[in-house]
Amino acid sequence: GGGVDNPIRTLTRGLLRRFKPFNLDVLPLYIILMGFFPPVLWLMLRKPDLTMLASLCLYFAARHYGWNLRGYPAGEWYFNPFTWQLLFMFGAWFALGGAMDSIKVIRSPWLLWIGIAYLLFAMVLTLAGSFPQLAALIPEDIFNAFNPNDTTNLTPSRLTHFVIIAFLVTRFVPRNWKGLEWAGFRPAILCGQHSLEVFCSGVFLAFVAHFMLLMNGSLYMQFLVSFGGIALLCGIAYVKNWSAKLDKKPSHPIEASATPLQNVGPSILTRAGKLSS
Repeated sequence: GGGVDNPIRTLTRGLLRRFKPFNLDVLPLYIILMGFFPPVLWLMLRKPDLTMLASLCLYFAARHYGWNLRGYPAGEWYFNPFTWQLLFMFGAWFALGGAMDSIKVIRSPWLLWIGIAYLLFAMVLTLAGSFPQLAALIPEDIFNAFNPNDTTNLTPSRLTHFVIIAFLVTRFVPRNWKGLEWAGFRPAILCGQHSLEVFCSGVFLAFVAHFMLLMNGSLYMQFLVSFGGIALLCGIAYVKNWSAKLDKKPSHPIEASATPLQNVGPSILTRAGKLSS
């Protein structure tokens, strides 16, 4: 009947990643991308450039034809997996040799100046979206081309921004740079190592922060909520790391004073042999 059908439909939608609780939109995206990644990795290891090209074609096709997955109970996915997969694939391609293949472009002087100019341009347009006085200074056609910035379908401006930052970081930050071992980076590293716990805690803290800002939306409270939330998430990562170290500690060895097993006395087999004789 209808009473049994509704839970079954809800379970089916959940298994098909159509049900997405509030503030958990990125989790289904991560699950579906990780689920499809093994065969993609197999292709990436053999034909990296061709696989990257296929990912790029899927990105533009999804934007052109409006492909997306349906959500439940209505709407579509906030992070369109057909477009956001490109960032995932780019990361794999870049790590599996794409960085070395692009080294001439990364070290070219024209990329440096164009990249810096684009980042400054993007910063101005982003600020213009929040400050009407700055938006009034920008031609309307240019402003409307970048605002609002479509997060759902990963606009090319966002993608370009990410790629430029990746190239510039690769150019100026050596892999063995000692600065990466700076203690100030430790909290961020631990948050990355325990990303699932930090993410789940962040979802709960987001509700708490929203409630606090509804009660008091002053600038002081916004700073308190922002930096207090970051501190709490870092603290959770430290606690989880400490707990993991405790779990890995070996059990206490048998004390030297303990009686060895062989000195306990004749075993059952020994006694059985004597009895049979």
